[in-house]
Amino acid sequence: MSGLPQALVGGLLNPLLTPAHALMLLALALCVGQRKSGSAALLIFAVGLAGGSAAIALAVEAMSARVVLLAVAAALGMMAAAAWAPKLFVWPLAAIAGATLALDSPPQAVSIAAAYATLAGTAFGACAMLLVLAAIAGHANAGWQRLGLRILGSWIAASAILVLAVQLR
Repeated sequence: MSGLPQALVGGLLNPLLTPAHALMLLALALCVGQRKSGSAALLIFAVGLAGGSAAIALAVEAMSARVVLLAVAAALGMMAAAAWAPKLFVWPLAAIAGATLALDSPPQAVSIAAAYATLAGTAFGACAMLLVLAAIAGHANAGWQRLGLRILGSWIAASAILVLAVQLR
């Protein structure tokens, strides 16, 4: 039973310690925070994450999930940099982001119970990280703070595009 808590903690830390996951979550949080009414996007992300986790539990293998995740991070980063995040684009990207984050996080566990604990930890950690970051971005009201969020969005987009270029080379 001592393996389950370790698996859960490993899953909780996965979105924070995997650079592509952290970039995508930060970019989505910036877009959601700029809208000030992005609770639907957060719910859509969670539904996508649940769908991706179910696919992993059913042994679906996603070979290019990291590439899709980086492309979504680049798109969301560009929208955050432009301070333009319409629901028409953010909602589908949130669903894709949730599903690909889960698909890019297959558990490396020796038992089924530990694998499910890792998946649950990843889902909870990603949702918690997204909620906290979106709340922080949503409270950036001063002009210099909004400018800083836009600069951060441009850096996320640039970083994701550079990593994509290297991976697709």
